[in-house]
Amino acid sequence: MGVYVKGGCVLGLLISVYALWVERQVHNKSNYLALCDLHQYASCSRVLTSKYATGFGVIGLILGDDHPLNLPNCLYGIGFFLIYLTLDTVSQSGTAIKLKFYLSISSLGMSLYLAYILAFVLFDLCIVCISTYAVNIGLAIPAISNYLKLSSEKVKKTS
Repeated sequence: MGVYVKGGCVLGLLISVYALWVERQVHNKSNYLALCDLHQYASCSRVLTSKYATGFGVIGLILGDDHPLNLPNCLYGIGFFLIYLTLDTVSQSGTAIKLKFYLSISSLGMSLYLAYILAFVLFDLCIVCISTYAVNIGLAIPAISNYLKLSSEKVKKTS
């Protein structure tokens, strides 16, 4: 299971780094066409440069566009996958299992929110975004499973 999780983290990191690269290229080159731009309604560069691609479209509204936490979402993704990979590599303790569970639940919540924005606000299909959601789901499955095992072991010990 550890190799699966580490592979998912590396894949998530690669996708997030690619998303950051596409975003930077679009901002720096007006005629840039990303590999993930498949069609007018399947354009990752359009999504990755939308107002929802920075601070999840919320942080800037609350704290201001110039606030240091109003970062591109892909930077949050890079941080998430690095933390998750570190936790999975360093420890399989109860604390690490709980942290990965909570990180996974939060990533699923953010994936649902961003998928909603993608489909019903931006009316776009972003394969980079959807790939990230799939990685988040893939990481959540073992995290939830391990958390449930840990919880059931605690119940058995107290019984």
